[in-house]
Amino acid sequence: MTLRSRVLEQLGTVYDPELDEPITTLGFVGSLVVTNAGDVSVRLRLPTPQCAPNFAFLMAADARAAVDRLPGLGKVLIELEDHYTGEEINAAIDRGDGFSSAFPGETRGELDALRALFQRKALVARQGRLLDSVADPAAARLGDLTGPDAERCRALRRELGYDAGDASPAFVKGDGTPVTADEIPRFKRMASLTSLSLETNGGMCRDLLRVRYAEEGVAA
Repeated sequence: MTLRSRVLEQLGTVYDPELDEPITTLGFVGSLVVTNAGDVSVRLRLPTPQCAPNFAFLMAADARAAVDRLPGLGKVLIELEDHYTGEEINAAIDRGDGFSSAFPGETRGELDALRALFQRKALVARQGRLLDSVADPAAARLGDLTGPDAERCRALRRELGYDAGDASPAFVKGDGTPVTADEIPRFKRMASLTSLSLETNGGMCRDLLRVRYAEEGVAA
């Protein structure tokens, strides 16, 4: 695997915090350049110049952290293009500083709380797609679930600090407590609506991105 392919693979581990989809599949990686010396330049693009600064910062910071995990790189540059707070975000990311450095008065705690909020929504939505895969959702264990949605649920639970062991309950509410048998019908409806909301917003973002840049696809 080439260094460029490995960098792109790392970028695929970065999720839009609101949509719970990789920035690569959403088309948010506008360009990726890797030199023979191992220098990396990534330009991120968003559907509109007015995308919320906290979302934009999270994705740029997560992209930098993901690429930095690769050994043997030279200079790494992550730039957010055509965003109304791009200058502030890019400068903070390049310095290795946090959200409060880019936007004085804001705190890292507020950003972490926002991330956790959307992770809980994503967890509920992903679980909704898995409910019909088991005969008794209330009795099922996390180890009973398989496939991409199951793996993402496991990752989200770890990130939220919830039990992600095979023997843990397969389905939990947003606060991490198990879903009981009598709660399954209501949980299923809520999960379905949450999943639909994420899918609809994701489709809108893709359409806006295509219109904005008059192209489709991601860096490849």
